[in-house]
Amino acid sequence: MRHSRAKLIAAFLVGLVPMSPLALLAAAEEESSLPSAEAAPEEPAVYYETEGDFFVGYRWLKEDSHQAAKCLYPHSSATFGVNLISCPLPYRYHLHSEFLSSHDFYTDAGFAYRDLVLFRDILVGVHHNLNHINYGYGGVPGELSYTDRNPADTYDTDFVSNLLSLRLKAPDFPMHAFVTHRHVRKDGTIQQRFLLGSFDQLDLTSQSRDINWKSNAVTLGANTHAGPIEVEYAFDSSRFRPGSHNILYDSYPGSTDRPADIYPHNVMAETEAAGHTVKLHSSYTGGIVTGATLSNLEQKNNYSKTESTTWKGAFDFRWIPDPQIGLFFKYRHRTLDMDTPRSVTLMGLANSLTYPVRTNISTEKNVLSLSSRYRPSTRLAILAAYEFSHLKRQDAEQWHILPNESRTHRLNLTAHLRPARTVKMKASYEYKDFHNPSYNSTPDSSHTVRFTTSWTPTPRLNLYLQYLMSDTSRDALIYLNSDPAVTVDGGDRNGRRDQFLLSLTTQIAAPLSLTASWYYQRWDVAQDLAYGKWLTVDTGDLPYIDQGVPYTDEANSFSLSLHYLPRADISCSAGITYTITEGKTGYRDVVGGAPFSLEACSPLKASETVLNLDIAKKISEDWQLSLRSYLDIYNDREEDSFDGQAFTTTLTIKRYF
Repeated sequence: MRHSRAKLIAAFLVGLVPMSPLALLAAAEEESSLPSAEAAPEEPAVYYETEGDFFVGYRWLKEDSHQAAKCLYPHSSATFGVNLISCPLPYRYHLHSEFLSSHDFYTDAGFAYRDLVLFRDILVGVHHNLNHINYGYGGVPGELSYTDRNPADTYDTDFVSNLLSLRLKAPDFPMHAFVTHRHVRKDGTIQQRFLLGSFDQLDLTSQSRDINWKSNAVTLGANTHAGPIEVEYAFDSSRFRPGSHNILYDSYPGSTDRPADIYPHNVMAETEAAGHTVKLHSSYTGGIVTGATLSNLEQKNNYSKTESTTWKGAFDFRWIPDPQIGLFFKYRHRTLDMDTPRSVTLMGLANSLTYPVRTNISTEKNVLSLSSRYRPSTRLAILAAYEFSHLKRQDAEQWHILPNESRTHRLNLTAHLRPARTVKMKASYEYKDFHNPSYNSTPDSSHTVRFTTSWTPTPRLNLYLQYLMSDTSRDALIYLNSDPAVTVDGGDRNGRRDQFLLSLTTQIAAPLSLTASWYYQRWDVAQDLAYGKWLTVDTGDLPYIDQGVPYTDEANSFSLSLHYLPRADISCSAGITYTITEGKTGYRDVVGGAPFSLEACSPLKASETVLNLDIAKKISEDWQLSLRSYLDIYNDREEDSFDGQAFTTTLTIKRYF
């Protein structure tokens, strides 16, 4: 590695110095020194009766829009499920499973034996419908065309995740071994978009692409008490396999530095990673608690042969000298060492071209934070925090506008107040200062104010209010021009975000409760934009500058839900949510003589209405019949391509046992 890690290892070792003995080990030694006593009589076995339920049913579905049925398998299907919990001590079992279709399901199963064995497995499957987007806008220049190779295809993916965990404990000794394994699979057909052609005859192309992505991640580890500290070691390994359709091939026209040929593009690379982590900490029961972590991670891209090595270190110190006062210190360190090949070879059908590769950027980041908590009374708590972050980049000279280092200061003040028994309030202010930000979207400074309160005058009424305001500013934007290869300085970016949430929950009568809410969000930003300017195919000029381009998006969401119990054996719930969103960018016509307007492509205006109704009727003490209905209506107010609705009705019968 090119970077020294002496500071990291020193900080890691220093973190072990103030650690206090563990209370658990001290208690064990004290117990072993006591005189032996007669064995206590064996306790009788305890058995808790198994409880649960199972249901079967059928789900009817009708839809005419993938936008309205984003995560619904678009076919009717049988449905079933089971819930059970059983505790014949020292054994414990649980199972929760729901099957909506062969593509939508959820299962959570677990087993435990005393405190020696703990097993759990969670399986999730989700179907995701994707829109087929048409990019053939009218009014675009003649040099740009649009080709859809599969105009009649529909797109969707299936996501499956299985998380398995097993923990084993040594009998009568604080030592554990654990393993976790996560398997993720995503397959289906997606819309792949890419650009073909040459400078004066560009072709925006769309085609269907089958995917079969698989990833596996395994963690093996153990933890124990080692004298005055607790220690844990873990090994992590992961691998991503993109499947057989990981590379596309197309015919590209000739250019000054590349002959015409069939070349690969839109590559999905196979990647793998492996890491080691060591954690140590003192007892959590004392007034002083310390902890330290050291880890490293090796990552590799098997297509480009790019490799990276990451070292991370962390140290935490907590001191509570008094129940009213708490002091906290955190240090984080990360070193990223990138290793890229000096060149890359583009393999065409008849040609082989070699291009140089810019040296990738290696970084070193240090973060220090100090925070405190002061609770002068049971009704007031004040928290203050300061954080400093320093990021240093290596080999950044070839990347032109990227600074060699960036620094961030963050200050946060938070107060929790309870002025009355029925009122809770929380207010916070955060200030951030960015020196040499990496991207134009990162501000020089930001101010964020957040306020929340809840009022519960009676057990039947609760009012909740939340407001957030964030203001950002950036004074000097930087753009990199292609030809001539110069940086263009100047311009600014100012933005403001407002969020508001109001929720009311009340019990109108003994059998009837109501919840109503309103959520509002608005984002305003104004920024100078630069567009590339070309005089001929090989001759460029300074960019067009569009000053103070405003962008605004706004969303309102209203919801109302009711829960009604007309009789002891009947329950009803209903809800409606209405959301409307708008967005627009105010481009100006700075591209002289252009036959098109960017502003015409920017407006967004849509609304969505969701209704649901659930009715359940107990047929007997052990049987229940239920009906669940769901309706989603989507309305694209700018164009009608995504308009439509999805309706589902599920009838189930449930048996309790």
